[in-house]
Amino acid sequence: MKSWKKRFVGILLAAALLSLLAGCPMANNSPTKKPASPAGQPLVLLVVGDPPLGQAIAREWLGRTEEPLKVRDVTLVELSKASRLPGDAVIFPSGLIGQLAERGLIMPLEPAALEEPDFHYRDIFEQIRLREMRWGNKTLAAPLGSPQLLLAYRADIFDKLGLEPPADWIAYQKAVGRLADRGSLGDLAPTADHSWWASLEPLANDWAGQALLARAAAYAMHRETISPLFRFDTMEPLIDQPPYVRALEELVAAAKLGSYADKRLTPADAWSALLRGECGMALTWAMTNGESASSSSAKIAFALLPGSSQSYRLATKSWENRGEDGAAHVPALAVSGRMVAVTSSASDARRAQGFVLWLSSRETSSQIASHSAALTLFRNSQVATSMRWTGSLAPEASRQYAAVLAQTMSQPRAFPGLTLPGRGDYLAALDNAVRQALEGKPASEALAEAARTWREITDKLGLEQQRRASARSLGQAE
Repeated sequence: MKSWKKRFVGILLAAALLSLLAGCPMANNSPTKKPASPAGQPLVLLVVGDPPLGQAIAREWLGRTEEPLKVRDVTLVELSKASRLPGDAVIFPSGLIGQLAERGLIMPLEPAALEEPDFHYRDIFEQIRLREMRWGNKTLAAPLGSPQLLLAYRADIFDKLGLEPPADWIAYQKAVGRLADRGSLGDLAPTADHSWWASLEPLANDWAGQALLARAAAYAMHRETISPLFRFDTMEPLIDQPPYVRALEELVAAAKLGSYADKRLTPADAWSALLRGECGMALTWAMTNGESASSSSAKIAFALLPGSSQSYRLATKSWENRGEDGAAHVPALAVSGRMVAVTSSASDARRAQGFVLWLSSRETSSQIASHSAALTLFRNSQVATSMRWTGSLAPEASRQYAAVLAQTMSQPRAFPGLTLPGRGDYLAALDNAVRQALEGKPASEALAEAARTWREITDKLGLEQQRRASARSLGQAE
């Protein structure tokens, strides 16, 4: 930390001196940078929808530097209406990077700064570094952690029943059937006053659509597929196509077999239920909130989210088997997490950038890890200290969680997730489709209705604007 602190202070002094002498142009052809902030004027950090995280950062900053820092809490509604951000840096849910970028509210990080040894850019998990941090061909934000939906399961029960972690969704369905028989659990069954579910999936509002996308990711990402959610040239929704219909049909079948079709849980709810010994599996991730693992004898383990040996080829409208070199597991990005970026209205962009990189550095991000369920480790070097993100989970289980997360984020392909402007509306339409299917509506009809709603959302926001944003979300240049 001493090395980073010296470097950061040096950045502040150098920026002030350069500004006094001549001013300093911003990178990437942005407008000329404003003079450095007067001595004693605090950096202003905006934190969207996560007050405890902002408080933790303020304490960490105060304990490490004499530089002032002012933290302001911002709601999602306020963010959606803002024409400018009244601060120097902003922490926001990872899926909102497109909304902020397309409205010009955040600015790119300088490539040279990313290569600074103290930031350890290449230490960041590959799919985060090459996909989530970027918009178009520029790096716009630094990560604070991007949780992934993984398969968390009761290893002791799996051992007793002779089950292996399901590698695909067909095997998952079979495991749900085995685990639904409470009587087969023997002495591992919960007491009569406790509930039991074979599995739990996050089917609450804001999460049901995400669960569907995570289930469909391996089906939709054929080796030729670049844009799995919209046709690249026309922005025609693809959400009513066979990969998503199959995924929704399988979700409904598993939920009914496992008796959780009426449960509207978040990932945090599912995690707590698993720790309480109330389910055999859950689609969630390890987090610091929730029940204490030490209060249960349950042995928790983790595996990659089930994948598929088949994927759907849109060009021929057919299912194809993956070759031996085709990855069966495809993570869905932008499910959760937090990022931090320099605002386009920052009083001193270089000073703000130094703060952003300090906050995302290995040491600082580890210190604030336990203060938000939306955070998790995001660097290879953090795997060894994973308990900072997993609370009271047993050390062996914590290390295994970290290893599985690292493996997930090193998969050769990833499902891009929804990061376009209008993300919330698109996902709400998917939530509604999942809910209708769980209530008995055919999956194809529910998703056809969702596709119609998606067209309306796209038209409302502007077809051409959304097409350009979609291209940038997939890493295309300006």
